Amino acid sequence: MEGRGGYAVLKALYAAEKGPRLAVDLGGWVPPSPEGRQDRGRAALECLNAVPYSAAAASAADLAIAPKELQKLAEGSALPLLASNLYLKSNKKPDFLASTRLAEAGGRKIGFFSLVIHDPAKPNTPKHLPNYRLEKESYEAERAVRALRAAGAQLVVGLIAVDAGKEAPHEFYKDFLERLPRIDLLITDEPSLKKPFRAKRAWVAPAGQGMTHAARLGLALDAAGRITGLNWRRLSLDAGKYGEDPALRKLIAVHKAAAAAHFGRKIGTLKEALPLAEAGAYPAADFAADCMRRWARSNAAIIGLSEPAAGFAAGAVTVGDLHKAFPLDSSVVFVKIRGDDLERALAGLNPTEISVSGLKLFLRDSVLERAEGEAGPLVPGRVYHLAVPDSLVSGRDNPVLSSAMEFANSRRPLREVISWCFSRQSSFARPAGGRVIKAEK
Repeated sequence: MEGRGGYAVLKALYAAEKGPRLAVDLGGWVPPSPEGRQDRGRAALECLNAVPYSAAAASAADLAIAPKELQKLAEGSALPLLASNLYLKSNKKPDFLASTRLAEAGGRKIGFFSLVIHDPAKPNTPKHLPNYRLEKESYEAERAVRALRAAGAQLVVGLIAVDAGKEAPHEFYKDFLERLPRIDLLITDEPSLKKPFRAKRAWVAPAGQGMTHAARLGLALDAAGRITGLNWRRLSLDAGKYGEDPALRKLIAVHKAAAAAHFGRKIGTLKEALPLAEAGAYPAADFAADCMRRWARSNAAIIGLSEPAAGFAAGAVTVGDLHKAFPLDSSVVFVKIRGDDLERALAGLNPTEISVSGLKLFLRDSVLERAEGEAGPLVPGRVYHLAVPDSLVSGRDNPVLSSAMEFANSRRPLREVISWCFSRQSSFARPAGGRVIKAEK
């Protein structure tokens, strides 16, 4: 939705093309922004429908959303969304996504499939994600290619989404293509690829990045549908140069207005500012810990100092302020733990990097000497109920979960818990300090 013109410029550019044409999308429908988290891809799919696109594939980032949300996007799409090697945790392919797509342009049938590659350094390795499973790419690609050829596809195009931060060298694509029946073109969102190259009988080309640039691929084909030449250009989506489609511009304006109204909505009031850090205290984290404890009705709460990214100013607090202060998509986890195990877990967490509610931590030279609850020292055999964000307890050897009697993820986002806290009280003062008491030798 953002960038130099975005979808409105792309549609104007696409409409100006002469001759047979197809628009192809490689996902990224849920951008990592407050607007993206709130919209969950709905605006992007409406824009895809309006261009219109001929093929659209889920990116690695899109798989961060739950299957029910992805299903809603697919059901609102005018064309089937592709994810050829994607399975649910039940080992079934999601029936709301497609493995192949057949389109026509210039009297030719063009077949599309798509793959999400978790790590090009470990090819053909299944990967378990929080909500999905990625199957071996070569196996699923071969099934898709054979199905497309059987359906009459003269040209087969693979849309390759690579996980962010992972680089796919030329050899990855060459080895991949070597194993498979004829594929004519691979288009990838991997940003290190700057220009197309030939790999055996196929071409590999980079896609546009985000909605600031588009990639234009001009294909020369022989009578059998094989590519004899490829003209690739990277085009800046410049509204001044290409103009904007009025209908799409209006659609985008509607979504932007809705987002502005949502993030401008007041959720509460602060009598004093809650900075990220001040004079050895961490008011923003302390406030979040108090909110978690109150919402969960627990004995105590623990939160990492890295959880908040910004503090709050005094006065009205909006939804946008909440997202800026807590940008992570953390949810609250309930934990039951005995007092002696809790004290060991607190030491293992590095007590200089956490804030607490309902607890006092006594440190000497940054090392935990003892911890106390509201009633005094922690009782070794007593069961304590904790609330913690899941970002604090990730990893196999986490000291809290490895020591817990029981734990369960509430699936309630931390931002919602803080918003609930504001809804229960008209205004808040600065939270009490004295939670972490440091002494030197």
